[in-house]
Amino acid sequence: MADSLDYWLERAQNTINSELIEDAKAAAELQRIVTLMYAEIAKELLAFYAKYATAEGLTIAEAKKIVDEFDVVAFQNKAKALVKNKDFSEEANKKLKKYNTKMYVSREKLLKQNIDLLVTEASIKVENHIEKSLVKAIDREVERQSGILGTDINVADKKIKAVVNSNFKGVTWSERLWDDMDLVRKEVERVATNVVNRGRHPNEYVADFKKKTGATTHDAKRLLVTESARVQTEAQKLSYLEMLGENGEYEFVAKRDEKTSKVCRHHDKKVYKVKDMTPGVNAPPMHPYCRSTTVPHVGNWRDEFFKKRKGKYKVNIE
Repeated sequence: MADSLDYWLERAQNTINSELIEDAKAAAELQRIVTLMYAEIAKELLAFYAKYATAEGLTIAEAKKIVDEFDVVAFQNKAKALVKNKDFSEEANKKLKKYNTKMYVSREKLLKQNIDLLVTEASIKVENHIEKSLVKAIDREVERQSGILGTDINVADKKIKAVVNSNFKGVTWSERLWDDMDLVRKEVERVATNVVNRGRHPNEYVADFKKKTGATTHDAKRLLVTESARVQTEAQKLSYLEMLGENGEYEFVAKRDEKTSKVCRHHDKKVYKVKDMTPGVNAPPMHPYCRSTTVPHVGNWRDEFFKKRKGKYKVNIE
């Protein structure tokens, strides 16, 4: 029979690999959302240029003219469609409240409002996707812990929501996301200003947008992967507390390859008290993109511990 410890460590590495696959699936959707956002922004800029540019190009005078009432109504309808029947986060609601465009607004202002709305819409989609992904990450971890600890573990929806929305190092993932997207907002507004005030053709920014698509996707993926590790660590702790108690122990298992970070190597195979288990301190994630994990540590009588408990318990975590 294979050594018990080796078995559990190998199982942990398999878990890490399976989570990397889930990360890739979730990241693909993030890339789709971000790519579409930049494509729509480019389309908006090109449409603006085509509509108002003369033979000499786009002039500031044309851009500063008051827009047609029809254009404002069209924008208002887009904003209303976005907020209709939606349950948004506090950060999203803050952004949506500002879309109250008056009829007398310059073409330049309306262009920036339209672009701003595209960024907000994409941010909401990314936020919703990450939230759903984090819930799924918890569900997968709870299912794994049920198998490891030989018991049926059920975590209440309100507890899952609390774990997903809790802060990490003083800030929630949602706040981080909107901060990142605000930087995107400022950058595309700068491009819009160049198109309007300098008469630059939008095609000049196509290559730049492609680069920004990669950078924005990278930021969103980093948030997704790091937070997935965090919520799964929180789910592990809930399970350990129920089955092992505060004085129970867990073992840190680093993702082992040529890219393993120094901090994860430092914690690898070290054993800590469950009551002290803290993401970013002695449990994953130790850094952005961290995919290390933990396993319960019950000494040499590990097999007997699980054998006695198999099928005997049903744990509900409220």
